[in-house]
Amino acid sequence: MDGPRRRDIKYGGFVVAAVGFLATRYTVLESIDPSATLGAFLLGQATFLVLGLGLTVFGIGLSVSSYDESFVNTIAGWSLLGTLSMVVVLGLTFVGIGDATEVSTATRSALVANVLIGGSIGGVLTGVRTALNDHNRHELSKQADRLTVLNRILRHEVLNKVNVIRGYADLGAEQTAGGASSLQVIQRNADRIDDSITELRAIVGPADERPVPTDVSSALRTAIDDVSAGHPEATVTLDVDADGEIRALADAHLDTALRHLLDNAIVYARTDDAHVAVRVSETADSVDIAIEDEGPGIPENVAAVLEERRLPEYDDPTTGFGLTLVRLLTVDKYGGVVSVESTDEGSVVTVSLPRPTDNITDAEGYGVPPWVLGVTTVAGLTSGVVMGLVSQSLTGSLAIIGALYGVMNGGVGWILHLFHSLVFGVLFAVAVTRRNPWHVLQRPTAMTALGGVYGLFLWFFASGFVMPLWLRAVGIPATVPSLSLPIFVAHAVWGVVFGGVFAAGIDRRQ
Repeated sequence: MDGPRRRDIKYGGFVVAAVGFLATRYTVLESIDPSATLGAFLLGQATFLVLGLGLTVFGIGLSVSSYDESFVNTIAGWSLLGTLSMVVVLGLTFVGIGDATEVSTATRSALVANVLIGGSIGGVLTGVRTALNDHNRHELSKQADRLTVLNRILRHEVLNKVNVIRGYADLGAEQTAGGASSLQVIQRNADRIDDSITELRAIVGPADERPVPTDVSSALRTAIDDVSAGHPEATVTLDVDADGEIRALADAHLDTALRHLLDNAIVYARTDDAHVAVRVSETADSVDIAIEDEGPGIPENVAAVLEERRLPEYDDPTTGFGLTLVRLLTVDKYGGVVSVESTDEGSVVTVSLPRPTDNITDAEGYGVPPWVLGVTTVAGLTSGVVMGLVSQSLTGSLAIIGALYGVMNGGVGWILHLFHSLVFGVLFAVAVTRRNPWHVLQRPTAMTALGGVYGLFLWFFASGFVMPLWLRAVGIPATVPSLSLPIFVAHAVWGVVFGGVFAAGIDRRQ
């Protein structure tokens, strides 16, 4: 059984990053004149260099974000389409102008660079818009499902029971044909109305309500007790493959969903003394609840309600409102997965719920929440500027960074330096929000110190070994390792500033 279909990494984001980086590296940077003045550079290619590198960082952010994978893939697809469209346009344009001497090589290079970056950005913007529209349609579909179930519960489970209560209330304490008094019938139907109201509360909640760490064992025991009280002839066994409390992302209504699954397993059993086995197990990312019955198996149209988000086409009570509610809660609300498997003895319904982790993504889904990426951007740019000023004063120039990409230019060096600062900042955000070492997300001072340690790691590894080896690869002599004191100070400043600004942003949001 597979767990919840959620990933930390969305590979479509890397597609966007690759489009931005390749277009920047092999068009924009190649078209820049290293001897140009800073003013000419800022008025010429700086804008497209920033856009291209910004697109790269945006793609990296998408790949590690908590956005749904289909959301990211939609953006990636439109990014490719926008870029390829501009490639076609450029091809047709150059075929049309042929070898016209009035179009210089430099002009052609700049044209290619600017048009490709523009196409990529346009594709991404279109993709974001399309992805948001798809997301909104999906949310509206879920709301429509909730309203449909709400309408059916009100009509079939509440209004009908109210009519029964009214009818038997007129009979007073007389005996019914089945031997029960009118008051007993009234009580039974009133209890059913109370259960229906509980179910309505489960599916009609605040739009921004998110799942929270919930004790699965406790919810299961509550559900088993309720079902056993209603079906004393049935036997329900619980096998928990763990010691102590098992927590999954859900809410206080989890027992309602589990009760419906257990009740369904008992009601449709082949024997009067039904036996239902419940097994709970944990994986690295999920808590799996398997409910095995002895029934004839779940019909295909009913299984589709659980697995495929397909509501019954007509108001047919035999399809079971309970199973629809199970899907609305476990899949739509909790972000889990439900699977149905037929066996020789009956059927097994497995509910897989995501496990919470000790970080700020508990209620956000797997990956870094967008607001954390926003905090990371501010921290990365701030620390990058401060480090750049320190490096400029201690070493005299940042142009050497531009040399890594073939352009020894101060303006290019600054932009690439800030680009590196953002990329390394995103890597830091991924590490701390996913694992939250030493609970630094709740301790600003510790976060600042950890940022300083991270800065020194970058000084030793990235600046000490990767950069000089890179410079050698492009034909510039460099000592390996290159561990100078001025660069040590600059990286230490970057780490402390980044950690402090990042900590302040996280602390303010929490």
